[in-house]
Amino acid sequence: MDDTTLRELTLKTLREIVGEIDEKTLEIKFFQQFKDKVDIYGKFENEKGFYEFALSFDEKGKAKRKNVNMIMPKDIKDEIEKKTKVNG
Repeated sequence: MDDTTLRELTLKTLREIVGEIDEKTLEIKFFQQFKDKVDIYGKFENEKGFYEFALSFDEKGKAKRKNVNMIMPKDIKDEIEKKTKVNG
């Protein structure tokens, strides 16, 4: 599988799991191809928060593993930034 195919499969699968995501924020940190599968790890964000994911696809592009975890809700990040902002 080439990089474009991996990205499109990743976007499609993530949208099935969490709904809409900001495509510009999709970052594939690592992928590893084996004879019969591809493992992909990365992160992205949407209007609700920041996420990490681990996906596996077989050679036909079927998702075999779908693991998505929210790292931090966006409202928490905004609150932390407000509280730690230095006026200058």
